Amino acid sequence: MSLRSRSPGSRSATSTGTSHEARVWRYFHDYVDCGKPGYVYPIRHPGKSLGALVALFRLPCLRIGPSSVDIEGTAIRASLSPQVTALLSPRSIVTRLAGFATAVLILPPEQGQYSLGASRQTLRRKVRRAQRLGVRWAEVTDPRERRKLLKLAEERERTHPDITHRNTEPDISSLLSYQLWLVAYSADGNPLLLSVTPVDDDLALLSYFRTLGSGQAQSDARYLMTEVLVEHLVRGRVRYLVDGGGLAIPNGIRHFQRMLGFRIVRIRIAPARAPRPVPRAGARP
Repeated sequence: MSLRSRSPGSRSATSTGTSHEARVWRYFHDYVDCGKPGYVYPIRHPGKSLGALVALFRLPCLRIGPSSVDIEGTAIRASLSPQVTALLSPRSIVTRLAGFATAVLILPPEQGQYSLGASRQTLRRKVRRAQRLGVRWAEVTDPRERRKLLKLAEERERTHPDITHRNTEPDISSLLSYQLWLVAYSADGNPLLLSVTPVDDDLALLSYFRTLGSGQAQSDARYLMTEVLVEHLVRGRVRYLVDGGGLAIPNGIRHFQRMLGFRIVRIRIAPARAPRPVPRAGARP
């Protein structure tokens, strides 16, 4: 798995951003700010749209090859493949533009490094505030507790006060197939945030990372749980945490991602390779 740039010269995969990336960020911020008007936006802003497309093609490319056999690798491949193949869809130009790029957090090689530095000052401040509020976290492995959390998450999606995040018919039962479940709890034991992350080798997908209510504790728990999730993944030698939600996301989430260090990259998925047949007993090598 590698992250390469199309721009002339070499560029570190851990750099904090480029003018090309900033241009893409601004384009999709303005697009969402206008209500995601589909074809209308690029037609009204042809020069701006062309500039964003050129900038997008100059961003680093993450070449990945999720497993086509393992449950979590297959889930990652299935989730990201529509993003990549959206270029062939007859839907809006902007959707096709966003379909093969997404936000990725490049993880440090060692634990304890992610929250260091001036760029993580807000993260550290929010984590401290969450801790002062009594927010704690736990890894959940009990199947019954997972099902209870799943029902709570589904109800939250159906009744979310922000229509942007509301889903009247949520279907998140596939989360039960993944191993890494992390939950933030309030001081009195109420679930604040659910994080479920499939992992395949050095790649992880931010499959579910949502608050289960509204308030200061829930807001600050997002930062605490980001740090907790990153430390879990780094311990497991994961290098890339992929958002997978495309670029036409709510601007509040976009701002949150930027503060956490996510970068926009293009995704290229290697074709699935068929598993090697198991030799029969007594067969010649």
